[in-house]
Amino acid sequence: MATKILLPIDHTDDRSWKKALATALEQAKFYGADLHAVEVIPEIIQLPNLPEGYGSGAKDFVRGKVEAILAANDAAHVPVHIEEGSVYREILKLAHKDGYDMIIMASAKGDFPNYEIGPNLARVVRNAHCTVMVVRD
Repeated sequence: MATKILLPIDHTDDRSWKKALATALEQAKFYGADLHAVEVIPEIIQLPNLPEGYGSGAKDFVRGKVEAILAANDAAHVPVHIEEGSVYREILKLAHKDGYDMIIMASAKGDFPNYEIGPNLARVVRNAHCTVMVVRD
């Protein structure tokens, strides 16, 4: 039984959320669970040639994109978390810290027997403290 579900989204790749979002909404309704979305943006490294505050609006920009995706798919009520850093590490940290008991992630398309499981999905599946549902495209 799930009470809190986490859905990682990459707003630049609709394969990461199109089918997984529908599945996550179904699971949340079935269990009566809270559904939250997360997108992880790469940590911006301060290089000497970049101006002060470079990338400061990235989180707001990404939040707007994710909220637009959710609103367009009848999921405007879903809270959005924007994290910064390593994708799989931030997903795992958030899931553990906030007590999620299910993570729903999409996998890249592939044909039998070579279904593609990217490195972030593989690490989340291997290291998560909770159930991970992999949604195939």
